[in-house]
Amino acid sequence: MNDSRKSRRLLALALTLPLVWIPACSRDVRLAGKKIPTVVVGPVTEYGQTLDEHATPEQVAFVVLQAIRDDFLAKDKAARQKALDKEFAVCAADVLEARKHQPMSRDEFVYNVVYRWTPTVDHYVGDFPTDWASAKKRLVRRNVTTINPKTTGQPSDDECEVAMEVASPDGDPNAQVVLLVWLAKDKGLWRVTHLGFDPRHRSIKQDGVHK
Repeated sequence: MNDSRKSRRLLALALTLPLVWIPACSRDVRLAGKKIPTVVVGPVTEYGQTLDEHATPEQVAFVVLQAIRDDFLAKDKAARQKALDKEFAVCAADVLEARKHQPMSRDEFVYNVVYRWTPTVDHYVGDFPTDWASAKKRLVRRNVTTINPKTTGQPSDDECEVAMEVASPDGDPNAQVVLLVWLAKDKGLWRVTHLGFDPRHRSIKQDGVHK
């Protein structure tokens, strides 16, 4: 792993630790010198996909996984920033802000979340499909239940997850996992809130879901 990726992992890890604040300006000192964007949620076109109000969660998941792949494989800082900008473009920034409980600004909180996406899943980027035709055969949308107490247990119209089986680069079948992209509606558009893995299953079929 090169020094840039080591630094990225260290910062991603640091962002999970207790916050360190400078009272005078209320800034997280770990973000000093970082390009903190102000994300405006709106339609974007990336990797051949137009992500407007008609785009599916699977299309958005495909785009974020491509951006993460480019982020991880970037040869220089400029290429890495270009890929990271695409990750910001498909994040559910307003939804993330609404869920924020930390005493930091909207922009810093969104940065804190998105910056960790690549280090979370980059071990498996070698098995990410690189074209939409291949991706749509592997990406499986799964409904989630709403957290609204009045409708608990009912599928949510505004949230879902997209699952995809990914193999380990070492070929170990026991290291296969189900990668999850969680999405929410933000200004009427499907956008990404976070990424992770299904802790219960190593295949989508185990969950009774078939493409």
